[in-house]
Amino acid sequence: DRVGFALLAAATVMFFLGFVFAYFYLRSLDSHHLWRPAGVEPPGGYVGASAAARARSAGCGGHAARVARRGEGHWIPFAGAAVALGLFACAAQCLEYAHLSFGPRSGGYASVFFAWTALYVVFCLLALYRVEAVFAAGLRNRRDPTAAVPEGFVPGALYWGFLAAIGVLAWAVLYLV
Repeated sequence: DRVGFALLAAATVMFFLGFVFAYFYLRSLDSHHLWRPAGVEPPGGYVGASAAARARSAGCGGHAARVARRGEGHWIPFAGAAVALGLFACAAQCLEYAHLSFGPRSGGYASVFFAWTALYVVFCLLALYRVEAVFAAGLRNRRDPTAAVPEGFVPGALYWGFLAAIGVLAWAVLYLV
C-alpha cells in the first residue's frame, strides 16, 4: 500500500504541476489584458471555509494515522471527523461555483481556475472515499479487541494530508497571486 500511495502522490504532483504551469504561462503571455478581466474575482468566504475544513480534516486524518500506527483503538472518531470535514470542504467548493460571477470562458484565469478547482475536488473525493472505506471497516469492527487497523489506512490518511497541502498551494496561487 505504501508504494502505491507514494506513486499516487508523485502522479498527483505531476498532474497539478500542469495547472501551475498553465497559470504562470498564461499570466505571463497576457498581451491583450485578457488574463483576468474586470469582474473575474472568486468570492473569498467559501474558499476560506473550504480551506479551513480541509486543513482540519487533514489534521484529524494525520492524528488518526499516528494513533492507528501505535495500535491504539481510538483512531476511529478522528477518521470519521476527517471524512466529515473533507466532505464539507468539497461541498463548500461546489457552493462557490454557484456564486461565481464568471464562467470558464471569462479569460485565462477563469479557465485555469475552473479546471484546477474542479479536478481538485474530484481528487479529494477519491481520497476521501479511501479514508471513508477504512473508517467504515474500523467502525464495523470497533467492538472486536483483536481487530487490527484496516490495511491501507495510514498511507491513505497521509495521502489525504498531502492532497490538503496541494489545496493550500492552489489557494495561494489562485486567490493570493
